[in-house]
Amino acid sequence: MKDFACFARMWLMQFMDNGTAVLLIDLYNDFIYPDGKWYGNVKASFEATETAAHIPIYYCLHQQYKPRNYDGWNRMTSYHIGMKEGRVIEEGSWGAQIYEGLEPDLANGDVVVSKHWNVSSFQNTDLDYLLHQRDITKLACAGMTSNQCLECTARYGKELGYDVTLLSNATAGFTIEQKDAAVNLIWPLLVERFMSVEEWAASIGAPKQ
Repeated sequence: MKDFACFARMWLMQFMDNGTAVLLIDLYNDFIYPDGKWYGNVKASFEATETAAHIPIYYCLHQQYKPRNYDGWNRMTSYHIGMKEGRVIEEGSWGAQIYEGLEPDLANGDVVVSKHWNVSSFQNTDLDYLLHQRDITKLACAGMTSNQCLECTARYGKELGYDVTLLSNATAGFTIEQKDAAVNLIWPLLVERFMSVEEWAASIGAPKQ
């Protein structure tokens, strides 16, 4: 994964020149590292998927858990409840760190988006504003999880008029069944195209790894 991160940075200027950006969603240790709090939920899905092909450009990250973070909330979703009870992505913890080797590199043009509270990386964040600043119209989306944050972000992007591609082998779900349902049933109805990272790289003329 580290090698891929270095390789991906070679493409960055090409992406910016043709109005394309990559959204990398919720690659926290708690989600994708074997010792992570929610890794057990996605382990089987990871094992059934090629997952070493994430391309870091725009980092879309979930709000981190903090004590009393949800005090007074009257409209908590099941997602919020799960994070609160499990202290998932706890601020300052190892689990709230981005997976080693895929950290943002601002010197290379990476962008860290304001954190989302629920599942869409657009809702209540500055993602749309930041994309407009660079005249980005095409998005390739990867990350966690297939049927929640990734899918909802792609759906919201479509509503805003972006051309959206979902990268089918750069994601996982909480279960294999959920991931497969998203990729095979929902994604074809949702976005212009979904394909593997390798297919997408070839489609934009990127050099082979």
